[in-house]
Amino acid sequence: MIGRPSRQSGYALLDVVLAVALFAITVTGLVQVLQRVNETSSAFARDRLIQQRIESLLAEKRRLGIQEMTSEFRDERMDVTYRTYVEDWEVENGDGAELANLYRLTVEAAFIDDGGEQLEKADLILYKPEDE
Repeated sequence: MIGRPSRQSGYALLDVVLAVALFAITVTGLVQVLQRVNETSSAFARDRLIQQRIESLLAEKRRLGIQEMTSEFRDERMDVTYRTYVEDWEVENGDGAELANLYRLTVEAAFIDDGGEQLEKADLILYKPEDE
């Protein structure tokens, strides 16, 4: 004999539906948070790689002669253009005499980010006597 469904079984079904809906909302929220964390960590990793490459270029180029320090190349994998150039650096000592053989080596990294075109830059002051 099949009996009438009781009110108790109706409430049990409502409890199950509410629990499944709450679970789905929670899981969706967690997935969105994890996606944002992944995007942020990827952006930080890319920025750190660009910074390391800038530091590396400063270290490499400072050992070269003044004429060889200027260069430009594109990293296709990361979609970044690196440019290095050198300028005379004019500074005076405490007596007012100009110090000779000082140069400013600059490395620039240009890339496209979420906010548009970005430019990161680092420079270094070098003493390079003419006989080197």
